Amino acid sequence: MGNMLSQELVLAVAGALAGIFLLVGLAQALSPPPRRRRRVRRRRPGVPPRRRPGEAGTAASEVAPLARRAAPAFTPRSRPAAPEAPPAPAPVPTLAPPLAPPAAAPPATPPAAPAVNEPAPSAPPAAPRAPAVELPLSECLGFYERRQYQAVVATAEPALQRALGEAATAAPRAQDVAKLWSVLALSRQAVGDEEGALSAFEEAIHAAPEEDRSAYQTQAVALAAGASRRLLERAEQIAEPEERIRGLRQAMVWLRQGLAAAPGDTELQSGQERARRGLWASYNQTAAALVQRQEFHRARRLIREALADEDFPADRRDQFAELLSATFTGEIGQLTASAIRTLEDEREREAVSFLQRAEGILSTMPPDAMPAKRREDANRRLWWGYTKLGMRRVEAGEYEEALEPLFHALKIGDIGPERQQETREALVRALEGVTDARGATIARLAKDGNRNAAVAEAERLKTLMRESLERGLSQQELSLALTKAKRVMEALERGDG
Repeated sequence: MGNMLSQELVLAVAGALAGIFLLVGLAQALSPPPRRRRRVRRRRPGVPPRRRPGEAGTAASEVAPLARRAAPAFTPRSRPAAPEAPPAPAPVPTLAPPLAPPAAAPPATPPAAPAVNEPAPSAPPAAPRAPAVELPLSECLGFYERRQYQAVVATAEPALQRALGEAATAAPRAQDVAKLWSVLALSRQAVGDEEGALSAFEEAIHAAPEEDRSAYQTQAVALAAGASRRLLERAEQIAEPEERIRGLRQAMVWLRQGLAAAPGDTELQSGQERARRGLWASYNQTAAALVQRQEFHRARRLIREALADEDFPADRRDQFAELLSATFTGEIGQLTASAIRTLEDEREREAVSFLQRAEGILSTMPPDAMPAKRREDANRRLWWGYTKLGMRRVEAGEYEEALEPLFHALKIGDIGPERQQETREALVRALEGVTDARGATIARLAKDGNRNAAVAEAERLKTLMRESLERGLSQQELSLALTKAKRVMEALERGDG
């Protein structure tokens, strides 16, 4: 009987030990690998491993967090239980150590937090959307239907300006903006502000969605066609030439704007051709009439305005270039004629002013602005004006005053050898007269004992002779004047001796 009890006790103890070892093995298999390498001690053969106090308790305590980490991968259930052991009369206290934490220091790096399926943090609530700006579209439509066009303008303009300054989140719908611009355009057109109406239609086209733009483009084209037609008919009835040109140019502006919106519109194309024909014909007639009336500045301004137009026809360019050169030669002829008339009236200062203005016009002309024949004619007129002034002064015995206009006439080109010879002869006479006058002054100064002044005057005479040779006169032409100057110098030197 005692042997049987001993055997049963041994079996109970063995079963309890097997259950404990099974639980420890399962806990170690399911626990995460340690974060710090643990030193493995070699044990001597035949020596069973020593168990630290509380080791079994530590392994058991790690099952719970692992089960929590593995919860998303499995269906929720309790920990797996140990296999049933045969009933024992009493547990063995030494095999069930208390579940106390080990006294070892905590690891340097704490274990990762368990991956718990928690809801992601929600984004911060969005700022409340600003309410869209309300446009007075219905109100303006009512005004327009009652023909209260000024009320539409007064209401729509500030509202649209406010809408343009709003942020995108608060801006009104594009369709509403385009509709209000269109109502404003029609109201401006009704009160006679066609330019403002076209500007509003352009804003409507810009603001409208792609699928709605064609309707507003049609409105803009209709406005441009009507305005250009009225301007064209009105301009063709104007008698004053320059006013008619202004009217035709205004019509051209409207036609260009309409064709920019609808390039293939046949009515606009026909109107543009009609306006062009009238415009270039008016320019031609007006410029020719101004040249006839010797209003050269106005004629030149109109011709240059026409030539600068991008639509100016190439087949009319030569005709207008001829008109432009006529304004230059005509004005130069007018100024030189005025100079000669004032000379006859003994108003030399005015004559010099006319000649200088004429020469300034000729010098600033582009090379191709005047044909060679007309340029020669203009040079001839200038030559005659300066020569006439110099000869008049020579005849009056004003030799010093005659030198500058005669030298100026001598340097003008394209006047022919005969005319140039006429100037040379007058210039030689003037230089001979200057030599006589300065020689007498030098002799008088020397006689009065003012030798320094006499020498200075002699140097001036010598310089004049040298410059005359440099400016185109020959020694043969100046032979008499040079001989007289030489005698003056010799007399002054003899006075020194």
